[in-house]
Amino acid sequence: MKLLVQFLLILVSSVAFAEAPSDRFEKATAAMVSGDYGEAAYQLREIVSEGNYSHGALHNLGNAEWKVVRPGHAILAWERASLLNPRDTNTAANLAFARKKSELQNPVLAWHESYSGWLPPNIWLVAASVGLWGGVTLLILPRLIGARRADWHQGMAALLLTVFMLSLPALFGIHRRANLGVALEDATSLRLTPTRDGEELVKLPAGEVARVEKERGGYFYVRAEGDRAGWVRKQEFERIWAR
Repeated sequence: MKLLVQFLLILVSSVAFAEAPSDRFEKATAAMVSGDYGEAAYQLREIVSEGNYSHGALHNLGNAEWKVVRPGHAILAWERASLLNPRDTNTAANLAFARKKSELQNPVLAWHESYSGWLPPNIWLVAASVGLWGGVTLLILPRLIGARRADWHQGMAALLLTVFMLSLPALFGIHRRANLGVALEDATSLRLTPTRDGEELVKLPAGEVARVEKERGGYFYVRAEGDRAGWVRKQEFERIWAR
């Protein structure tokens, strides 16, 4: 019983003293203004590590990581921010600047992957759901309730089903983009086998985007531009689409 009471006290105190994401964001903003980029990066990493993803937090995290000379982590944060808000010109400009500075090429995407980047993933999902179920409902519901199907029913149903069809390539592109990731450390080794002693085939610079093809234990098998492929430790490579 005594142990249970102690456990509950520890649990309550940890919850009481846990900082809210908004408090951490304010601390990070103040640290950025004062030039303490290490503290800003720390606070923003804590926000993200707790699963509190937002475009603002990720964009600022990228800025802070860049200032503390962690380009791989900066590009990862900006890529994630761009995923949430593809229309943000500041994030796009930061990514372009970082790639130019690090002499990295833009990742080559298939047309459906580029198409899926026009809108945030949640918008595509909503559009597909509303388009499909709204169109089907307008076609079927009048018959089910014994009402006459009006011309506007058919016109609206056709429009909604068109929205659904236009969303399908985007959803497939989102599925494909979920396998893209970023090399976090400079000279990230791609190895022949998923082992510490595996033969080193090639190195990836920090910030380079590659595609995960499979995983085994603590390793990803990734393929970068120029058909450079091999096993990389998960500590040195992270998917843009966090899982």
